[in-house]
Amino acid sequence: MNELEALALALEVEKNELKFYLKLARKARDEKARKMFLFLAKEEAEHWDLFEEKFVEELIEKCELPAVDKELVGKLVVEEPETLSEVDAVKVGMEQEKLTWEFYEKAAKEAEHENVKRLFEELARIEKTHYELLKAQYDAVMKTGIWMDYQDFSLEVD
Repeated sequence: MNELEALALALEVEKNELKFYLKLARKARDEKARKMFLFLAKEEAEHWDLFEEKFVEELIEKCELPAVDKELVGKLVVEEPETLSEVDAVKVGMEQEKLTWEFYEKAAKEAEHENVKRLFEELARIEKTHYELLKAQYDAVMKTGIWMDYQDFSLEVD
């Protein structure tokens, strides 16, 4: 996959993630979950803007419009079940973020231009933090990890 194809694919993935998080925010019954999904949607919209800018730059330079491989998009976008609990939504979000960050890491390694490579590296890092945010929320809800809104103990020395 060349750089322009990777950017076109990234645009498609970010669009799907944005729609996914907005849909979850609308459905969320829990206010903290709703705010988290809106935060993630905002982040994905910002990623869209960055990719769009680089895509247009590359498009102008190469004067060719790549076709987006729908099969590859299908592999990078997690299929959302018809009914989804908030816990299941967080799990789907975790899976989506992991697929995306791994794709961006690979695209960074294959990028031809340093500025596109840096963009993919930065967004891979951000997508990984999205995964970690969702994982922390999942652990909090399932009571298997740290609590997002409650501190059991302090690490501060008195």
